[in-house]
Amino acid sequence: MSDTNLIETETVMDKRDRFIAELREQAKELGLSFRVDKSKGKGGHATVFIGERFATLPSREIDPKTASKIKKGLGLK
Repeated sequence: MSDTNLIETETVMDKRDRFIAELREQAKELGLSFRVDKSKGKGGHATVFIGERFATLPSREIDPKTASKIKKGLGLK
């Protein structure tokens, strides 16, 4: 793997991790349980559980439109 690919992968993961942290914070504010399972997703995908709802997060960078859809599916704003 070249250094360029490594940097791009780290950047994408950092952005996804920040999105996961944002979801965790919103769940905490609402008093809902929060869990991330990176082993259930296919490839690099992850499954996020908030309360009784769950969503699959892609392994790629999460753009604002995708983030909005994921939050809506999880019952968040």
